[in-house]
Amino acid sequence: MRIVRVLAVAVVLALLGLLVWDMAHHGSGGVAAKVDKGQTVTAPALKLPWLDGGQPFDLAAYRGKVVVLNFWASWCVDCKLETKTLHAAAAHWQGKDVVLVGVDSTDLKSAARGYMARYAVNYPIVHDDDGSAGRSWGVTGFPETFIIDKVGKVIPPHVNGPIPAATLNAAITRALRS
Repeated sequence: MRIVRVLAVAVVLALLGLLVWDMAHHGSGGVAAKVDKGQTVTAPALKLPWLDGGQPFDLAAYRGKVVVLNFWASWCVDCKLETKTLHAAAAHWQGKDVVLVGVDSTDLKSAARGYMARYAVNYPIVHDDDGSAGRSWGVTGFPETFIIDKVGKVIPPHVNGPIPAATLNAAITRALRS
């Protein structure tokens, strides 16, 4: 029995060491960390499949428009709280050179579709099944929102958690003027 405990502790310590090593070697935080410091950075390439198929979404194809990129998952409680704000923003900014795109991440497509139906999501959704796109952007939780201006720069604010409507609308207005 003692040997099992020692082995269990060794495994836990090894995993903890691996986590610390990974954070130390990949700890740049991606886009999120830079934008949180007030920097404006070029948006990384982002190509993902639409949740319901068709030609893949390519962020670069949206130059000339402001893009609101919202990372979420169907199991996320804060995402559910934020949905009304995003729904209203998508309706308000429609046809005004603003595109809101939801990035369903680390989720099942069926769960995402159910979420979209239940919460009347009125903006397009892409699927990041393994979370790799989120990691490249520095996403650490859900929801997280990024604003990309017309020339493809990610501008502050980056919001980790439900984005307030006033913050979202002010950021979009600022991005349209930049």
